[in-house]
Parts: sequence; structure tokens; C-alpha cells
Amino acid sequence: MFTKEEILHYKELDLYSRSLELVTRFFKEKTDKANSNYMNHLLRVSQDFNDINIKSMALMHDVLEDTPITKEDLCILGYSDEFIETLELLSNTYDTYQEYIDHLIHSHNQVAMKIKLKDLLHNMDLTRLDKVTERDKLRTQKYVDAYLKIITSLEGEDL
Repeated sequence: MFTKEEILHYKELDLYSRSLELVTRFFKEKTDKANSNYMNHLLRVSQDFNDINIKSMALMHDVLEDTPITKEDLCILGYSDEFIETLELLSNTYDTYQEYIDHLIHSHNQVAMKIKLKDLLHNMDLTRLDKVTERDKLRTQKYVDAYLKIITSLEGEDL
């Protein structure tokens, strides 16, 4: 997927710059449900994290799910096993959304759960939509339920 030159270029960058270049490249033409540039969502999810490793994971939380990038590509580009495992946990590859959320919670990966909470908060913001449909309301309720389930599992943790 990546040329030798691209691999060398990406590996020369610090973690956040590498992640930002990758998401910019692979999400530049994508839009979200609000018909806004998808990069806005990725930046919004990552903005509140101070730790550069977690900030980079949050920025890339949809890479494995929504782009042709694979975990093998990420390994070649110099991402750590922990980083890749967290992105895998954030990728919905399950038959149902409930299975996905349950798997995330049962992983006990607090970083992945905290990133998912930020993702859900942004996805639940109906003010981003020009018009709110019944489908939007149902999707948002699904996100609210997932948010509450994750928050409950993290109860007592420093968010």
C-alpha cells in the first residue's frame, strides 16, 4: 500500500505528525453524517487529550475501520503494538453495535474506552445536523446507551 519512500517519510515524523498526515491523506475526501469534512470529527475527538500517544490514537480511531490501512501497514509505519491494539479495539467489526461496545468494555483498555467516550460525545451532538431525522434520534440513543455503559464500567476512574 505504501511505497518505500512513503514509509521512510512517515517513519521520520514524530508520532502525532505521522498520524495527522495519514488521516489527512485518507480522510480528506470523506464527510460525516453532518456532511462536514470528516477531519473535523477526528480532530475534535483528539483535541482534549494531552498525552501525545493518546492524542494520536484518538486522531486515528477510525483508520482501521474506515480506510484501506491495515494493522500490518501501521506496524510497517512504526506504530507500536499497544497503539495498534487500541485502534483495533476502536474498530467495529462485530455483528451488532452492542457486541462491539461489550468487547471494548471487556478489554479493560481504559485508553480505548476514554477515546470512545470522546467519539460518542461528538457523534451525539445533534446541533451539527441541519435537520434531525427519526433515524438520527435512534442512532443518538444508541450512542447514549453505549456512553452510559462505558462510563459505568469506568466508574471511579480519572477521566
